[in-house]
Amino acid sequence: MGFMDVLCFWRSKKRGKDDEIRTVHPGRPSMEYCDNTVKSSKYTLLTFLPANLFEQFHRPINLYFLLLTALQFTPSVAPVSPFTSLVPLTIAFLITAIKEGIDDWYRHKLDDECNSRWYSIIDMETLNVERVQCRDIRVGAVLLLLPMEVVPCDVVLLLSSGENGEAVISTEALDGETVCKKRYAILSDMYAQRPTTSVATVDSMQEDETNIRAAAEFIRDTECVIESEGPKPFLNSFTGVARVQVPHDTEEEVTIGVNAENVALNSSVLRNTRFALGVAVFTGNETRVSMTRTTPPTKWSLIDQRFNQMVIVVFVIQFILVTVYVGLSDAALEKDQHALWYLGMYEEKIALKEYVILLPLRFFLLVSPMVPLSFKVMVDASKAFISILIKWDEEMSDENIKTEVHNSSLMEDLGQVEYLMTDKTGTLTRNTLTLKSVVATNGKIFNPGTPHEASVVRREMRQDESLLQLMRVLVYCNTVESTRGITLNVAQTSAPKSPPSSAWVSPSPDEVALVEGATVLGVKLLERKRRRAFVMFGNNVESATVLKFLPFTPERRRSSILLQIDGDMRFLLLTKGSDESVLPRCIKTSYNRKRVLHRLSCLSSEGLRTLVSAYRYLTDEEAEIWLAGVRRKEAIVTAAARAVNVGEAYESVEKELIYCGITAVEDQLQDDVCRTITQLRSAGIRVWMLTGDKSQTAKQTAIASGLVGPDDRVIALTPEDVESMSVQEHFEYVERRVNYVLRKRKFQEAEKKHKIHRSWYVRSGLRDFVGEFFHHESILSLLYHPSSKSFSQDCDEYFTREDVAENEQEDLLSNSVTIQSGGYVILFSGKTIEFLKECGNKELFVNFKRVLLHASTVICSRMAPEQKSFVVRTVKKAGHVTLAIGDGGNDVSMIQSAHVGIGMRGREGTQATAASDVVVSQFCFLSRLLLFHGHTAYQRSAIIVQQSFWKTVALAWMQLLFNIYTKFSGVSFWDSFSLMMYNSLFTVPVTFLCALNIPLSASVLLNNPQLYILCQRGRYLNMVTFYGYVFRGFLHGTIIFFLAFGFLNDSSSGVMRFGHPMDRACDFYVSCFALVTLHSCIILLETHYITFFHWLALIWSVVALFLCLSLYGLLSENHSLLELLRNASFYLQWNIVVAVPFISLSVYSAIKLFFFPDVLQLQRLIIHKMSKVPFLSGLWPFWVDENPSRFWGSFSVRHWCRDKSRTPCGSQSVGGITSLDMQAQINAEDYCGEPHIVKMALDTVRDSTALSEPFIKRV
Repeated sequence: MGFMDVLCFWRSKKRGKDDEIRTVHPGRPSMEYCDNTVKSSKYTLLTFLPANLFEQFHRPINLYFLLLTALQFTPSVAPVSPFTSLVPLTIAFLITAIKEGIDDWYRHKLDDECNSRWYSIIDMETLNVERVQCRDIRVGAVLLLLPMEVVPCDVVLLLSSGENGEAVISTEALDGETVCKKRYAILSDMYAQRPTTSVATVDSMQEDETNIRAAAEFIRDTECVIESEGPKPFLNSFTGVARVQVPHDTEEEVTIGVNAENVALNSSVLRNTRFALGVAVFTGNETRVSMTRTTPPTKWSLIDQRFNQMVIVVFVIQFILVTVYVGLSDAALEKDQHALWYLGMYEEKIALKEYVILLPLRFFLLVSPMVPLSFKVMVDASKAFISILIKWDEEMSDENIKTEVHNSSLMEDLGQVEYLMTDKTGTLTRNTLTLKSVVATNGKIFNPGTPHEASVVRREMRQDESLLQLMRVLVYCNTVESTRGITLNVAQTSAPKSPPSSAWVSPSPDEVALVEGATVLGVKLLERKRRRAFVMFGNNVESATVLKFLPFTPERRRSSILLQIDGDMRFLLLTKGSDESVLPRCIKTSYNRKRVLHRLSCLSSEGLRTLVSAYRYLTDEEAEIWLAGVRRKEAIVTAAARAVNVGEAYESVEKELIYCGITAVEDQLQDDVCRTITQLRSAGIRVWMLTGDKSQTAKQTAIASGLVGPDDRVIALTPEDVESMSVQEHFEYVERRVNYVLRKRKFQEAEKKHKIHRSWYVRSGLRDFVGEFFHHESILSLLYHPSSKSFSQDCDEYFTREDVAENEQEDLLSNSVTIQSGGYVILFSGKTIEFLKECGNKELFVNFKRVLLHASTVICSRMAPEQKSFVVRTVKKAGHVTLAIGDGGNDVSMIQSAHVGIGMRGREGTQATAASDVVVSQFCFLSRLLLFHGHTAYQRSAIIVQQSFWKTVALAWMQLLFNIYTKFSGVSFWDSFSLMMYNSLFTVPVTFLCALNIPLSASVLLNNPQLYILCQRGRYLNMVTFYGYVFRGFLHGTIIFFLAFGFLNDSSSGVMRFGHPMDRACDFYVSCFALVTLHSCIILLETHYITFFHWLALIWSVVALFLCLSLYGLLSENHSLLELLRNASFYLQWNIVVAVPFISLSVYSAIKLFFFPDVLQLQRLIIHKMSKVPFLSGLWPFWVDENPSRFWGSFSVRHWCRDKSRTPCGSQSVGGITSLDMQAQINAEDYCGEPHIVKMALDTVRDSTALSEPFIKRV
């Protein structure tokens, strides 16, 4: 990379306006627009430091730490050296800056590699081929593209060597699709009409050069002007026109519409084409690819938002402490100023400003460590580490394709999901479609899987015109292309995939299924080109000229094709689409509406996807007038105006259709979908299906996948005849159904009665904390494996933070449908969503939302992309954590709107995966992703945050306690070096090991999905747990401080007990050693899985403490630390000071464990009794049975101590516990004589589906 490329950040990068009309003259490069320099990097040498600092200071917490550092440089205010804040802040900023710098350096290298590529352009004056670098290409330059060359910018193809102007390109770098696509040159028809030989495939380089020169000469002599829309971030659309006037042609100027089929975008690759000539229309940062590199919507994890709320209270505590100590300082100085005559306060009182400004700032700096600087770095590092673990998880890989994490900052949100919104096609189903049935107008059903069905179809087609047209719809009305002419991308960069089994490919799997099904029925598509198609009907070959294809869009929900059969002078329009979009456009006399709707309902009830087909004939005059009108409207340059006008033109011809039949396509469910949904619902996650399919198809898929149970009552909020209903009738229907559900559940009364109870008592975590001591039955109910349709009284409240009262046992919909026997399912379509948005009735919408939030499942059919996003945003605004998963471009808005967006690798491009936070290959991976990785990620981040605050609160509180003995003068108890090292070298490595903690093994969490409810309720991090750690910090700081002073301080003599003179340094050595050691011991105590790295970190903290303080102690005048280390009593005192708080915490933990266990502790007790390890029997309840990561599993102390021969080969594992382990007896003596613990464990074991029946009987 050249030095100036990095240094010169002032290079002009003008970007055109989005709404401008760009005029391009081929062969006339324009300097008006930006050059073709690719710049994906964020910084240069001159801008790196200020830009990176500016980004880091965007975080309010960083501004807080900067303010503290600035105050430390004021000598009259700072109690310690400013380096105590400056060094840690610099290190934290430096780590982030180095990471950003390395990433940006790699981006610079990639940019330089791209900008330095050489390409061929045509000098239109001399027709010579010139070689230029990619960065020097300008808008208007005519490029010569050769095979396997990456297209350097957005190019409109003018001519190519392919037949009919075809050029084959690979767009894998754009959308991930490995199947190549065809593009068409806009001047190919005119060039073919010249008397000279047209450009054709040749065998020698010399002929290639001749044809290239002839094509370039034609472009030069042609007066061609291209007008296009401005830069847009859309890869699949392009709007423009080409105004062409051939020299010496007396005809008028020809206007040609330019669309995406005529454009080769930047980063695509030319394949299977000897050469192509194109003009650059967008370069540099104006290309489609560059425009799509926008910053995705910023998502903040809920744990960060909750932490910001909790820190406010810490600031309040700091303010109170500062105020109190300033007042005590004032009182102490006023009282003792005569005794302190040597300070000069007797003659002249201290100025008021010292009390008003200096002392408050001084005490503020003393308590400022309460908000740790290091925790944010550790949390971010923990998130990155967790994302790596997810990528490494072999249980979540499919055909060597691993799970990808695009946004590691949302790892904790995976453990708090309450509502999961999923697409159907390609997400729950395989999206490998098969044509199952073809229904003719006379009611006959043809099944491609039935033997000899092809002969029956051929016979019926001779007698039934509508069946003939229906089969034509199957083979003509599509965009399929032959795999023989379009090869796979052999240079693909993704994981290898198997080649398509079909002879046809299409962006829509439905079209391939219809073409293949028609082949089985005896109607075979032989060849499909842009303007010609050949079909074999039995032994006869039919050819047709394609005049116009009307593509499918989510808004139109249908596609059509206008063609002319050879030998038939009439123009034939074939249409297929959803019944809602096609049937209203059919002549009513052409079909029996009631019979057709009944047949559609029957097919949909079988889970089949249905399409309705129709046709009509146009006269020559109608076709010519319509085609001319479409061409005029397609010549509109503005994208919005063109879309509206072309849409109106499509509507004008798609009318007065003749119904000709129905096709039904089967899409099977993916593997383990039912089991995954059952697990997720048992975990308290409400799964909603948002699909564009029919209501009946969506309902049947929901039943097949387990979303709707046998006891669930389905309530439709969209009437079946919604098309024929007025707005008032629709309003009355929805209002009646919503009020019916509200009346049965009595939501409003229950919510008013328990509003305060839910908003504070439950969300603060106080209810969970109190319940662990007084309500054992509430704990055990979580271990009874409740399903989503069989809620227990306690679990019903766990399912949503806005659920109804505890004791509610009302019938849901009828006397036979109760909370225990089943739930209710809401079914509605996108029309109801649009109606609610337009009617403006706020009360109805609020009641509608309340009914949805309390339903066990919601099925949304006929949903447009924006409607999916609206549903997600509605649930999100209600205060619930949402997750959206989809595989297609119509799911992007839904994925981006949710708290966590999951993209599925599917057959509908990579738009969903590119917009997602996490990418998975199968739906069944969600259970492990949420129940294990989400659970552990939330628990890890929670304990890192709370442990960080515990150690800093204890440190800051000891500062204030020391001031009791210094007349509240604002003197620091800790010296500058210790403060600087405490939050960096001494405690950070041990605290970070919380990222290795695993509350329970993967098998236990997956076999007991109801444990996930603890994360949903914020059991690991809430007001009670957070301020419990803060209170623990105050308590332990008090114990350590007064115990240390009691051992060392003799107030009468001012000397140590062993005779050495005491200075201020001696006051905190024992406290410092004790606090650091206690922190490491508590981490070990509260870690549920201890590994080799935990012991290593513990040893490291002690060794680093001794080494650093010993070296620093050499600088002391009287070498206080060295004198302490020579005295044996110091080590005894150190151990006693550590033992008192540690033993007190251990006693509390033991009492809590054996007498008032929470759910996780109870589960560990059960596992402990299932598999005993004598050496570690006492500590076993704190550990889990297995560690899923092979990276550190072999270093585990548990693996060292475990007798491997205890588990012989062939013993099966159920729920992570071997069958031999299950035969262990549970003895009451092992529970310290507490029989109720044994009863709780036995009751839990008896109801646990993870344990084998023989073992349960034996117990």
